[in-house]
Amino acid sequence: MRVTKGCARCRHRHARCVVPSGASSCSRCSRLGRPCHLEPRFHFKPVRYIYQQCDSASSRFDLVWDEQQVWVGVSRPVTFVGETDDFGHGPSEPDDNDQSSETLEQAYSPPGDSPLTLTEAVEVVPADTLSNNSPSQGASDVSTPSPREAYLIRSYIQKIAAVADICDPQSHFSTEVPRRALDEPMLLKALLALAARHDAILTNHNDCEASTFHGECLQLLIVALNQPEESYDDNLLITVVVLRFYEELERTTDRKCHLLGSNRLLNLMSRSASSGGLGEAVSWQFLRQAIYSSIAQYEPIQLDLRNYERSSVFHRDDDAALANAIIFFCACIVKLCCSVPGYAIDRKDWQHLADCVEEWHSNKPRSWQPLRYQPPNLSADQPFPELWIMSPPAVVGLQYYHASRIFLTLSDAPSQRMTDFEMSQARLVAEVRPSYLPNTINR
Repeated sequence: MRVTKGCARCRHRHARCVVPSGASSCSRCSRLGRPCHLEPRFHFKPVRYIYQQCDSASSRFDLVWDEQQVWVGVSRPVTFVGETDDFGHGPSEPDDNDQSSETLEQAYSPPGDSPLTLTEAVEVVPADTLSNNSPSQGASDVSTPSPREAYLIRSYIQKIAAVADICDPQSHFSTEVPRRALDEPMLLKALLALAARHDAILTNHNDCEASTFHGECLQLLIVALNQPEESYDDNLLITVVVLRFYEELERTTDRKCHLLGSNRLLNLMSRSASSGGLGEAVSWQFLRQAIYSSIAQYEPIQLDLRNYERSSVFHRDDDAALANAIIFFCACIVKLCCSVPGYAIDRKDWQHLADCVEEWHSNKPRSWQPLRYQPPNLSADQPFPELWIMSPPAVVGLQYYHASRIFLTLSDAPSQRMTDFEMSQARLVAEVRPSYLPNTINR
C-alpha cells in the first residue's frame, strides 16, 4: 500500500498541492483554470493470489472464479418498496426510470460484466436470493450464518470478546460488535477469521479456514479503504482492530500488517477516543495493542495520545476507568522512552509521568488490594507470588502500573546526549525494583 499526496499535475511538477476542505480541485489548478485529477489517497496493489498455511506447508490460492461456477439468472426485475403508508394500499408498479431498480442478473454477474462494485452488489441483492456459495460475498448471507459460522461467532463471544471487554463496563465487543457483524460482511469475515484461528490453535489443527476468511475480509477492506476518508466509520476501525487480534495470534512472526493503517484511521477519527460508546471502547482496545506492539518491536507509538486526554475515564472512579487511566500513563511512558533512541529522556517529562503514576497508585481504592497474597515458594516450584484480586480491571490496572514503574526505572538517566554504549551502561547501572517483576509477569 502507498499513500498518494497531491494531484497528478502537482506531482509531475514537484509542486506543493493544497486541497481546501470540501473542494474538488487543488488551489494551484483552480488558480490556473486547469482540470485537477485527484487520485484516491490510498493505492493498493491488486491481489491475484494468496498463500495459505496448511499443515506446515504453504499452498497457493488463486483469487479467480472457477470455470464451472454457476451464475444465477433471473429475468424479472427487482423493485424496492419503502416502508411508507402507500405500501398497505397495494403493490407498487415498477418504474423503469427508478435508479434503485436493478435486475438480479446485473447485480449477480461475474466480475467485469457489471458496473456495480462489490459493496453495491451486496446492497442490491436480496438476502433470500443468495446461496451459500454467493460470489458477491464469498460465503453465506450474513443474516443467516451457516452452522460452522454460528459456532465461530459463539466462540468469539464466549472465548475472545471477554479479553477485549475487560476494561469496558458496557462489554461492546461481546454485544455490539457481533450484532454489527450480522449486517456488515467485512466485519463478519474479520470475526470469523479471528475465531477460526483461535479454534485452530486450541484444537491443534491447521488454520486454512482462518486464512480463507482472512483473505475474503481483506478484499472487502481494500474496497472500504479506497473510499474517501470522510466515509470511514466505526465498522472500519473495528475491523482493523479485530484483524490486529488475528495477527497477534500468528504462529510465526507478527508482521503488524494493519497496525500502521489503523494508526492512520484512529488519528483521522480524533473524536473516537473520547466520543463514548463503541468508538471509544475500540480506541482504548487499540491503545493496549499499540503498547504491546511498541514493547515487543521496540518502536515508538504513532498514536496521537492527546485524543485520549479528553476521555471521560479521567472523570470517573469505576474500576474500568481507573485501569484505562494507568494504561494511558503507561502509553505515554512507552512513547517517551522509544521516541528518541540514543538520547536521554527529558527529565521534566519523565518526572511528570512518574508523579502521575504515583498519584494514581496512592488514590486507588481499597478494593484493589489483594484478598490473599501468597509469597513465592521455590521449593514447591512456585517462583511467582499468588494474588487474589476482586475485579478483572484491577488485575489489568495493577499489571500496567508495575510495567510503568519498570519503564520509568529503566529510563531514569541524566538529561544529556548519550551514545549507544552509554545508554547500555546506564541501563545496567539502573536497579530495577525486584518486586515489580514477579507481580507483572505473574499476571
